[in-house]
Amino acid sequence: MSRTIVVTGAARGLGLEWVKQLTQDPQNLVIAVVRDPSKATQLQPLLGPRVVAVKADLGAFDSFPVVAEEISKVGGGKIDVLINNAGIMTGAGASFDQGISHSTPQEWDEQFRINVTAQVFFTLALLPLLSNGTEKKVVNLASMLGDIKYSEENPHLNFASYSVTKAGITMASLKFHNEFKERGFTFLALNPGWANTDLAGEGMGAYVSYSGASLRSKKRSDIC
Repeated sequence: MSRTIVVTGAARGLGLEWVKQLTQDPQNLVIAVVRDPSKATQLQPLLGPRVVAVKADLGAFDSFPVVAEEISKVGGGKIDVLINNAGIMTGAGASFDQGISHSTPQEWDEQFRINVTAQVFFTLALLPLLSNGTEKKVVNLASMLGDIKYSEENPHLNFASYSVTKAGITMASLKFHNEFKERGFTFLALNPGWANTDLAGEGMGAYVSYSGASLRSKKRSDIC
């Protein structure tokens, strides 16, 4: 195994799929970061020499140095690729129909804490390990919902607080790029679009296009 890849939010949904597909390459060691490995029932069958679970609460920023130390032990002191996949969608931020006036300070705080602030400071905690890697790549999960042009063209898709956090992580990715590009780092704000995972709600099992009408017809899809 020559590549060490860290995936956050790896217990379900997109994070779990990242793990499944990345382990198809025998050169990859995947470190799956989850809140509670004992409850990550879908991840557990994948665990073994090439998939290792590391426990981390991404809302507990003070724990990041300890988590980084554990990842260092598992990964041999280096990370080649970090995939910041973990994120939450809650309150009016998870609603097609409820506009920004229906959102609450609590939902904004919760989503910013995990979708933006945690990703920034978890990345900073792992930068020394990334510096030791050969690829030095960081992927931050962005969204079409955080894109201004897309939102202008689809005003019926609300998700206000969630959308703002995804715009925020996109900007944070650029700021990381500006500061660390001369050191050989690559930062990517990746918009995967709608994904048919176990978090796809009413849209599970159905193909959903990128058009606003199709997304709306499926209601609570796993929109990233």
